Amino acid sequence: MTARQCTCLRETARSPHFAKIPDARSRLQAPAVIRYRRGVRRPLLLLLALALLPGCKACGKGTESSRLSVSVSIFPIYDLVRRVAGPDADVGLLLQSGRNEHSFDPTPKDIEAVSRARVGVMVGLGLDPWMEKLMKEAAPTARVIKVGDRVPTLNIKDDPIGDEEADQARGAAAEKHDEHEHEKGATDPHVWLDPERARLIVRAIAEELGKADAAHAIAYRQRATEIDASLAALDKEIETRTKALSTRGFVTFHGSFQYFAERYKLDILAVIEPFPGSQPSGAYVSKVLEVIKARKVPALFSEPQLDPRPAKVLADEAKIPLGVLDPVGGGPETDSYEKMIRFDMASLEKHLK
Repeated sequence: MTARQCTCLRETARSPHFAKIPDARSRLQAPAVIRYRRGVRRPLLLLLALALLPGCKACGKGTESSRLSVSVSIFPIYDLVRRVAGPDADVGLLLQSGRNEHSFDPTPKDIEAVSRARVGVMVGLGLDPWMEKLMKEAAPTARVIKVGDRVPTLNIKDDPIGDEEADQARGAAAEKHDEHEHEKGATDPHVWLDPERARLIVRAIAEELGKADAAHAIAYRQRATEIDASLAALDKEIETRTKALSTRGFVTFHGSFQYFAERYKLDILAVIEPFPGSQPSGAYVSKVLEVIKARKVPALFSEPQLDPRPAKVLADEAKIPLGVLDPVGGGPETDSYEKMIRFDMASLEKHLK
């Protein structure tokens, strides 16, 4: 530990708030863990974690680089941000591939990265509230961009199967997770899954990075124009490919693909898991199975970020294949926004043709 870090810890330990906590000094030896799944704020633990970081920015004695540093909540937005930023800014991703976007436990390394950020980019709309809390604690002066506020949005519709079990599942899960972003009538936060809206997001990113780093504003706009052309071409490609599908209806794992379906005139017949991470009831699963059989649904889809077992049980019961739709990406086959959308399109083509 450096002399600067030791000084920071001593200053923290002398504070009257610190002294009131039983056995607080002994806890300095334990790793700090800050959890945001239920909206819990832990400013003291975060302060201790920041005090342990190199440079100790929390104590006001660190050096701040003039180079723009940006933290981003989830992969599809991160990919767009890093491409707009190019070589002119450092862009970091918080939620790594394969993890559920609705909850996040930051490590000390994550906290250090966020503490350096001058800009934070998140979706908002109830999807990633943990990002906003982390930014407020670790980088209170940073500019926070909520890209969901920069595009037209859709409300979460009534469950396609029209069953009160869906509302019960949502209510139980919302109480468990203390989050309500998937309640019926709330704003659907999965805006990035429509390439037309992704184009608006790119423009917003370039505008905000330019405000934070005026020296490179022109370069940000130029790269945004190039990305916009790529997304426009992607949109036309997916429109052509979806028109060729012989089956227009499909069953999603949870309510991620409403924007995609709305853009390309597809029908979501049912949702296997009304609230992510909440096991659907037996009555609800029975209703979904009825829809699958009545509509002759050719396949079901799981998502890499969530437990696939409910979808597998249904697929086995209906004797149909189980595909994968990835709403977040970041894996070897989905390591860019365009590759993620094409991956999902290819999965739909494989099972709906």
